[in-house]
Amino acid sequence: MTRTPYRLGGLVALALALSATGLASASSALASSIPVSKIGPHQFFAGVVNGKVQDAIVKVVCPGAANTGHALPGQTISVTQATAVAANFGYTGATGRSIAATVGPPASAGDTLLFTAYNQVAEFPTNIPLPCGGTGLVIFSPVKGGKGAKSATVTVAYANVGAGG
Repeated sequence: MTRTPYRLGGLVALALALSATGLASASSALASSIPVSKIGPHQFFAGVVNGKVQDAIVKVVCPGAANTGHALPGQTISVTQATAVAANFGYTGATGRSIAATVGPPASAGDTLLFTAYNQVAEFPTNIPLPCGGTGLVIFSPVKGGKGAKSATVTVAYANVGAGG
């Protein structure tokens, strides 16, 4: 018998199911049917970038020979509750009721988005400089999580789509 290492809630489960059936393009339309629920203490969670909890692709517009660019509009970021744990998942801790997602390379000013609910999709920030290639992390940290709080991470690969998008 094959064991699933973890189960995902909401948007991620829907995206994975749609991908498996070849209906990934329908995920945006159906995502509105996933219930939004408040983030609370003692909950496992996963960060989600463009529908993925790991190995997400972030499309970056890098005109000419630039080393940095900006995220292409229309990409997404969110948090979903998990019913079990994986190495890159987080935990809200004893008192966490919100999760801050930090986007951008550590050396940049970055951008922080605050989530107070699961499955509430936000646009991936387009106003910060991102590398035109390579990989990075988006870090999802419980705010004032207290004892036991742990950040979640999503590994992203930056893909240069050039000036044309």
